[in-house]
Amino acid sequence: MKRIGPKTVNFPPPANKAPTATRTTQTTLETALLYRLNGDYNPLHATPEPGVKMGFGGPIIHGLFSWNTAAHAVLQAFGSSKPENLKEFQARFAAPVKPGDKLITEMWRIGETDGEGFDEIRFIVRVEGGKTVLTNGRALVKVDGELKAKL
Repeated sequence: MKRIGPKTVNFPPPANKAPTATRTTQTTLETALLYRLNGDYNPLHATPEPGVKMGFGGPIIHGLFSWNTAAHAVLQAFGSSKPENLKEFQARFAAPVKPGDKLITEMWRIGETDGEGFDEIRFIVRVEGGKTVLTNGRALVKVDGELKAKL
């Protein structure tokens, strides 16, 4: 019997519209090791052999790095880096990030959606010159600072 679950909602960026804001994060060869400090002992993030066996060519950076990079970029660009200005945050992991990759977070301000002063921000994260690593990015942010006056 085929199980039917809830349909996944997609949050694509607006077509044919330049991002409202963009942030760049350069990873290093050591970036993959950072999550060991948080208890991640998966060898895929530290030694080349598992990543080679899995077809990645070597270690990959923990997915939470790209997730956290995007959250930081969104909050910095629209919420004055104040945690209380971030109400919701979601995205879909789409591809791995390798140590040394440069991540580009592109963000589009859609507008207020909840009646409480929080704006919808859609975003993607991609490797410079390569694949998109986070898709369906959506955050609700209380816009604070100079962007508030511009839109």
